Amino acid sequence: METPRMKPAEFLDLYEQLLRIRTLSEHILEVYQDDVMETPVHLTLGQEAVAVGVCANLDKDDVLSLGHRTHAGALAKGMPLKALVAELYGRTTGCSGSYGGSMHVYDPEHGLHGSSAIVGGNIALGVGAGLSFSLQSKDNIAVSMFGDGACDAGVFWESMNYAALAKLPVLFLLEDNTLSNVMPKSKHLFPDPAAIASHFMPTFFADGTDVLSVYQAANEACGEIRRTGGPAFLHCPTKRWMKHQGVEEEDLPFIHIDRSKDCPIQKLERYLLGSHLATPGKLKEIRARVDQALADAVRFAKESPYPNPEVLEV
Repeated sequence: METPRMKPAEFLDLYEQLLRIRTLSEHILEVYQDDVMETPVHLTLGQEAVAVGVCANLDKDDVLSLGHRTHAGALAKGMPLKALVAELYGRTTGCSGSYGGSMHVYDPEHGLHGSSAIVGGNIALGVGAGLSFSLQSKDNIAVSMFGDGACDAGVFWESMNYAALAKLPVLFLLEDNTLSNVMPKSKHLFPDPAAIASHFMPTFFADGTDVLSVYQAANEACGEIRRTGGPAFLHCPTKRWMKHQGVEEEDLPFIHIDRSKDCPIQKLERYLLGSHLATPGKLKEIRARVDQALADAVRFAKESPYPNPEVLEV
């Protein structure tokens, strides 16, 4: 893999983004059983690199269309941590005003126009955003982010067809954890989506457990979209550490995870230290800052009000 051309501070920003997402997931693991979060959660432990690497190549006005696994994408695209944590706690200061929970996050200021709990439902929404950019002659990208399970949906193929036909600036981002809930990809998906996508548009590949690999591939894919105005496809195989929904570790016998070798954070740490881009002290400083930001966000959420009964009145 070619090392991305970035300033040292940009490498450290990737590290901080990964940590922010991971730390939130770990907090959810700690408190979820106490029912302080009355929302289903689909955690991104082990999958953080995909969202972080791609969003580092997006502008504020670019749009990210998310499915049901939202936390990594929302934070990587710029949603304030306090707004997401407050939403998880069901408070009115949350990004969706307490109406959405984990699966329905909303922050148009940062290019997040809502997420869909329907598997594959968000893919066409990203294409719609791309059509809007094209009609307005805007130099922006719409990213549809989805898992391999969504590739079974007809809307996936229809969306790629239309994006290619209309030459829309859409990045089809496949976060491939090889599982549709508990079903392995070999049991639910016959064609290789990237191979089929190559008939529609340029395709790119990245190691979804390595944020630098994702960053570089996304940089090339986004560059292609901005140059041509047409779509591209980015395939990022990764590993899901937790069960599809909830806070239990994945225990499927055919899924093998090494939490050191497969960890996006530890991979980047090894690179930063080995390349002398950071010292252990600097990484410790970043961790402390992330921990404090989460503590502040949790305090903000707990001090924020629940919705009152009047909001139910029409």
